[in-house]
Amino acid sequence: MKGQAVLLPLATLAKYVFAQADTVAYTDAETGIKFQSYTDTVTNTSWRVALPLSTDGNYDVLVQIEGPSSLGWIGWAWGGTMAYNPLTLTWPNGNSVIHSSRMAYGYHSPDVFNETTYQVLKGTTVSGGNLKFTALCKGCSSWADPDGNQQSLDLTQPARLAFALSHTVVANPGDSASSFDIHDSVGHWYADLAAAKSEDFDTWVKDNTIPASNATVILRHRPIRPVEMK
Repeated sequence: MKGQAVLLPLATLAKYVFAQADTVAYTDAETGIKFQSYTDTVTNTSWRVALPLSTDGNYDVLVQIEGPSSLGWIGWAWGGTMAYNPLTLTWPNGNSVIHSSRMAYGYHSPDVFNETTYQVLKGTTVSGGNLKFTALCKGCSSWADPDGNQQSLDLTQPARLAFALSHTVVANPGDSASSFDIHDSVGHWYADLAAAKSEDFDTWVKDNTIPASNATVILRHRPIRPVEMK
C-alpha cells in the first residue's frame, strides 16, 4: 500500500510533465513532410517543425508556417522571446510568399539577419485565402546570446517557442527588408522537438527542392519601425 501511495503521485507527475508539449503530429499533404505542429485557434495560424535524426551542432531545420493570407505578417521566434534569437517572418505579396530573416538586439525593431538563411521548398504558396511558407532553415537551431554564449533548441524537454503576427500589411510587401508595424497577437507554445526528428529528413528536402532562381529572396537592410515581442 505504501508503495502504491508513492508510485501513483509519481505517475501523475510524469504525465503532467510530458503533457506540457502543445504540438501534434501533422503530415503536409503537398510535400509529404511530417511535422510537429502548433495552431493558434484564434487566428487559425500554424507553426510546424521537422528535424533530422542527427541534431549535433548547428543542424538544419524544416519549417512551415501556414495561416490566412489576410494577415499582414506572421513571425516565429526560435528561442521563445523577441531578442537575441533567430526570427522567421513571412507575409504575402500578391500571389507570392515573402520571407525575412531577422534578429532583435533588445526589445526594439529587429534587424535583417543574414546569418540565418532559408531554402524555399515546394509547399510555398498563396492560394484560396491561405498563405503557406515551407523552407529549409540554416541557422534556426543555434545562436549566440548577448554574452556570446551558444544557445540551441532544447530537445530534452518540450521547447518554449514564440509567435507574433499582425493584420496590418507591411510597408513594402515586395521587399524582404520591409518595415512593419507592431504585432496584433503574440504568444508561446511548447514543441516536442524530439518527436520532430526523422530519418526521412534528407529525402524530404531532396524531393521538395525547387530551382534556386525561384526560391531566393534578396535581403536588403533598411531602417524599420518599432516592433515588440515580449
